[in-house]
Amino acid sequence: MDRWKESFLKKLSQAQNQCGQRFEDALDQFVEPAFQDIGGFLRDNGFQISKPLSEEGRRSYKFELAENAYQLVIFRFSGIGEFELRTETFVPGADPKLEKSVCNVADIDESWAAGRFQSALDAFVEQLGNSDRAVGRAASADPADEELVVV
Repeated sequence: MDRWKESFLKKLSQAQNQCGQRFEDALDQFVEPAFQDIGGFLRDNGFQISKPLSEEGRRSYKFELAENAYQLVIFRFSGIGEFELRTETFVPGADPKLEKSVCNVADIDESWAAGRFQSALDAFVEQLGNSDRAVGRAASADPADEELVVV
């Protein structure tokens, strides 16, 4: 390989590493404090808070109300200046709900990070309320399963 190609690949690799580092820095500077802030509030209200995955290029945050009722928020670096934001909602009596979007690293700030967690948790509570109604309807909708008692 000639010198230009070697030099180009070296510069490209450095630029890609810098983009990944900007993502990591934004998570540390804005997302982690937002997680800690909302996590304290949720802990006081019966949630267990954790970070199941924390590795270069990926972080996940879990807000668990019960073993089968929780919200995951996942940040995954996907390319130059971009990352995937994924939320996964799990509630009893409903299929898991997955939402994905591609976001720009430059958009991450305190307000943005807090807003993403709040939106995900709002969706969780809404789905939790809807699943309770669905489970209640399902339980009362099938009279064949009821036992008939003659006195």
